[in-house]
Amino acid sequence: MRRGDETGRRSRLRSAALSFGLTFFAASAAEAITVENVIQMHKSGLPGAVILQTIQSTQSKFNLTVADLKAMEAAGVSKDVVEAMMKAGASAAPAPEPAPEPAPEPAPGPEPTDDLQRVRDAEDKDKAQIEEDDRIREAARRAAELERQKMAAEEQRRVAQALEKARDALDDGDHYVAARMFDEFIQKSDPAKPSVAAARLGLADSLYALKMYGNAAAMYHEILGAGPENESFVPAFLGLRRCSQQIAYNQVTLEQLTNYFVGNAKPEFQDSYNYFLGKFFFDYNRYEDARKYLGLVTDKAGDYAGAQYLLGLMLVQEAGEQDNDDRSQKLIAASPFFQKSVQAAEAQENLRIAHLSYLALARIAYTVGLYDVAIFYHRKVPTESTNYVNSLYEQGWSYFLKGDVRRGMGIFHTLDGPDWENYFLPDAHLLEAAVFMNTCNFGFAHDAVKRIEGKYLALKQPLQTYLAEYVTPDSLYRAFVLGQTRNGIDVPRLLRMAVLSEPEFHELYGTVRNRRREVATLQAHAVDFGAELSNRLLSSVEQQLKDTQLEMGIKISQLLQKLDAEMTELEIKVSEIRIEIDEQEGEELSKAIEASYREGDATAAAADAQRSASILVGDKYLTWPFEGEYWTDEVNAYRSNLTEVCKGAAQK
Repeated sequence: MRRGDETGRRSRLRSAALSFGLTFFAASAAEAITVENVIQMHKSGLPGAVILQTIQSTQSKFNLTVADLKAMEAAGVSKDVVEAMMKAGASAAPAPEPAPEPAPEPAPGPEPTDDLQRVRDAEDKDKAQIEEDDRIREAARRAAELERQKMAAEEQRRVAQALEKARDALDDGDHYVAARMFDEFIQKSDPAKPSVAAARLGLADSLYALKMYGNAAAMYHEILGAGPENESFVPAFLGLRRCSQQIAYNQVTLEQLTNYFVGNAKPEFQDSYNYFLGKFFFDYNRYEDARKYLGLVTDKAGDYAGAQYLLGLMLVQEAGEQDNDDRSQKLIAASPFFQKSVQAAEAQENLRIAHLSYLALARIAYTVGLYDVAIFYHRKVPTESTNYVNSLYEQGWSYFLKGDVRRGMGIFHTLDGPDWENYFLPDAHLLEAAVFMNTCNFGFAHDAVKRIEGKYLALKQPLQTYLAEYVTPDSLYRAFVLGQTRNGIDVPRLLRMAVLSEPEFHELYGTVRNRRREVATLQAHAVDFGAELSNRLLSSVEQQLKDTQLEMGIKISQLLQKLDAEMTELEIKVSEIRIEIDEQEGEELSKAIEASYREGDATAAAADAQRSASILVGDKYLTWPFEGEYWTDEVNAYRSNLTEVCKGAAQK
C-alpha cells in the first residue's frame, strides 16, 4: 500500500462505535408479566410486535385500571399492545373510576305559614325558656369539647408511648423488634393520622438498617406521596436517596415529586431534592427537564460536582446527533461543565466523578483534534481508577493520531499483557497490524492479525451459539448470572468480562444481589418479623426481584448483541487489513528485488528486512512474544523502538 493512503486507513481503524440491535423473544410461559414490565420493555426499545408475542407466550392476564391506561399512554405504549392487554384481561374494559356520590337531596322546607301568625307565635314564646335552652346547649357543648380534648390527650399519650418504645428498640439495634412494633401500630391505627406516617418512617428506617433496601425504598416512596406538609416528608426523602445509592430505584412515579414546593426547606435539602429529580429525568433522557433541576443545584452542595458532570454529559450526547460544525460547538460548550465538576469533585474528594470528568474532557479534546490536550487529561486518570484502562487505551490512540507512533504502540502493546488480559480491546491489535505494515514489518503485522483471530474472532461462534440457546431475558439471566446453563453452553470468559465491566450491568447486578439477599433475610427471620409482616414484605421484594431480573436479562441481551456486532465488523476489518498487508508486502518485495539487482546487494537488503522492533526497557520489565518488553510501573511512558525497514525509507 502506498503511504498516501495512510490517512484513509487510519480513519477506518479508529472507528469503534457500532450499531447494535436487540433480538427479544417471548418470555417463558411460566413467568407472567405485569403492566410495569410492558412499560419497561417499551422503554427498552422493543418493537410492539415483540411485546405482543411476549404477552401471548406467557398467557399473561391483565385487569387494567384507568391508572394503568394513563401510565401506558404517558410511556408511549402502542394502542395495539394496550388492546391486546385488555383482551387478555378478565374483562374487555378497564375498571371504571368510582363515580362521585350523589349530592343529598335538600330537606323539605317548612310548610308555608302566615307571616303575621309566625311573628305572633315568636312574641308569645317565653323568653326565659329560650335563654334556659341556650344555656343547656352551651353547657353540653362545653362538656363534649372537654371530653374530646381529654380523649385526644389520652390518645396522644398512647401513641407517644407506643412510638417511643418502637424508636427505643430501633435506637438500641433491635431492628426486628422495632419493625414488628411499628407495623403493629400501623395496622391498629387510622391511616389518615399523622402518627401513622411517623410509624411508617420508623418501619422504613428499621428495614434500611437491616439492609432490606427494596422494601425500605418502597415505603419511603409511599410516605412522600403525602406531600411536604407531612412532617415525615424530609426524612423519608433522605431515606429514599440513601436507598438509591444501594440499589437501582428509579420508578416512573417519582415524577410526582415535581408537584411539590420545597422552597421553604433548608438550602441543603433543596440541593439534594433538585439533584435527585435532575438525575431522574436524565436517566429517562428527558434532558430539558433534567437541566431545569440540575441547574438549581448550588456550588456549595455535595451534589454540585455530579450535577455539573451530568449537564456536560447531556451536551456531549446531544453533540452526537449533530453535523460536524454543530458537534464541535456542542462539545466545546460542554467543557466548562466538566471543568467545574473536576474542581468540585477534587475539593470534596469525590474521585469517581473527578476521573469521569477528566475522561470526558480528554474525549472532547480528542474529538476536535486537540491530541496533546487529550493526552494531558488522560494522564490525570490514575492507575487505581476503574476508568484507567479505558483512559490508557484512548491515550494510545491520541499518540497515534498526533504522529507519535512509538509511544502509541508502546501503550497498545502493554494492553496485551496479563494485567489487562480480560479487557475486550481488539482495535489495539488492528492498530499494531497497521503500524507494522506501514513500517514494512510484515511478519509482525501478520502476527498481530493472528492474535485478533485467536483472541477475539474465535469467540464469535460460541457467542452466537450462546444467544441461540438462551433466547429470553429470563433464560439469559439464569444462564449468565445464576450459572444455570444448558447442554454445557456457556459464554466465553472474555465476553463475560466485557459485559461485567459495563456500568449499567454492574448497577443492575448490585440491585439483584441486594434483593436476593433481602429475600433470604425475610425467609430466615419470618418468626422475628411475624408471619403477617414477613409475608407482605416478602411478596413485595419478590416482585421487585422479578422485575429487576427481567431488566437485567434485557440488558445482557443488548450487551451481547453489541459484542456480536462488533466482532462482525472486526471480521470485515481483519479481511481488509490482511489484503492490504499482502499488497504492501508484494510491493515492497518487488522494490527490494529491483534494488538488489540494481545495487548488487540482495543479501544486505534481506538482512535489513528482518530487523525487529523493541520497547525501551529498564531494570524491571516483562517480556511479550510480539516485539519486546515494558516497564511495570511506567505504563504512560512506554515507547516502541519500531523503525522503518522498507528499502530506502528514512529511519525514525
